[in-house]
Amino acid sequence: MPQITLNIDKARKLHREGKASQLHGSFDSKLLKAAVYGANDGIITTFAVVAGVAGAGLSPSIVLILGFANLIADGISMGIGDYLGERSENRFKQYQYEIEKWEVKNIPDEEEKELVEFFTKRQVLPADAVKMSLVIKKYPHVWSELGFFDEMGSSPVEERNEWKTGLITFCSFLIAGALPLLPYVLEAVQVVQFADQKFIASMVSTAWTLFIVGSLRTFVTKGTWWKNGFEMLMIGAIAAVAAYLTGAFVDQIV
Repeated sequence: MPQITLNIDKARKLHREGKASQLHGSFDSKLLKAAVYGANDGIITTFAVVAGVAGAGLSPSIVLILGFANLIADGISMGIGDYLGERSENRFKQYQYEIEKWEVKNIPDEEEKELVEFFTKRQVLPADAVKMSLVIKKYPHVWSELGFFDEMGSSPVEERNEWKTGLITFCSFLIAGALPLLPYVLEAVQVVQFADQKFIASMVSTAWTLFIVGSLRTFVTKGTWWKNGFEMLMIGAIAAVAAYLTGAFVDQIV
């Protein structure tokens, strides 16, 4: 768990000024997850194509054809999938919240027992849990939200702009996933000549990108930057080695 080091005077000042959110950061965790997930998957899947083709000893033109076809198709698929997943999750949460509100209205006795349990599970003394429940019963909307949180573990508030996560996933997949193909593109347009070192150049650019994307998570999740970077680098390396060996194996048996 990361060590928390905050300035007490600064924290009090931000709270008084109504700027307490600055202590927690302005990043949306879902958007961050979409960006990291999209970039990570884009790099790994595209480089897996490059490694597989290199392992099979095929021509660089095949790398570009398969690489960009995979980049566009997978990017669109992931973006749309992320959007549909967010929309489905939000609709499911809204449906469950409506059930919770119905239960509070129609079977309050059962819901009151669950409310008391909600507090006692959090080490509130039974007598105090009953008192707190009596107060919350006066506010059905708060009661429903607490019941929903207890059962679903999240806020019942419906998320807006569901398309954002899908768009960020697609863009990060496209941008990061294009980097393993960069050496092949540069040589194809005769900007740089890599001779027989295109795969090596692709491997180096992919490794650095994986490490940088992983380390950038530190700005939000804290922790050690090099550990986050190394973690993502190792995941990509395992996938790349598997793709290269698969390509070499298929080339031998075909």
